[in-house]
Amino acid sequence: MKKLSMRNTCFFVMRCCFLFTLSTVVQSKDDITWLKVGIDRGITVWSRDRTDMVLPELRADGKIEGELFHVLAVILDNKRAPEWIPNCIESREIKRVNSKTTLVYSVTNFPWPVSDRDSVVESTREIVKRGSEYRISMSAKPKLMPLIPGRVRIPYSEIYFQLKKVDEKIIEIEYGLNVDPGGMLPDWIIRSTIKNTLSETIRSLEAQVQKTKDQYNVTITQLVKDLT
Repeated sequence: MKKLSMRNTCFFVMRCCFLFTLSTVVQSKDDITWLKVGIDRGITVWSRDRTDMVLPELRADGKIEGELFHVLAVILDNKRAPEWIPNCIESREIKRVNSKTTLVYSVTNFPWPVSDRDSVVESTREIVKRGSEYRISMSAKPKLMPLIPGRVRIPYSEIYFQLKKVDEKIIEIEYGLNVDPGGMLPDWIIRSTIKNTLSETIRSLEAQVQKTKDQYNVTITQLVKDLT
């Protein structure tokens, strides 16, 4: 019995070591620098520190209700962005570069005494998998417009929405936010951004899709023609 017990113990230890090694390999493939912040209304938020920036890099993923090309149409409608993007008080297209790329100016409101931030981004749509998966990327181009008094120009940002069709009514969404807001921000704003902004944006997008039913039929028809 003693020999059997020792044998079982050795087997258990070896099995644990194997599982730990396997777990480490799996984690390394998924980039262990990402830390889960939490789950809010079905949206999982992740964070990883950036020593050269005030805010950490953030991403969130989950599912929303909506038709794929309708969701794309809402995100691409820059003029109506303040209706659903948290704290966005102005958004407009500066220039249409081509059928896939536009330059966009937007303003984000911050409570006093923090100055509002504005940004100039190049927004590009791309096909990941034709008919079922698309990505909209927004990269800062801060020097394309003169600075505006009273607003801090965001010097760096890489933002994206990646949308994948699950079925006719459900979309998988991943939202990434890697931003240097320029200047300093109070700790409470940083904590709030990490905790709430990404999940709030995704759920607000979902609500905007429901609110705008039948309002994007022409745009959706064009997107289907261009992207499928």
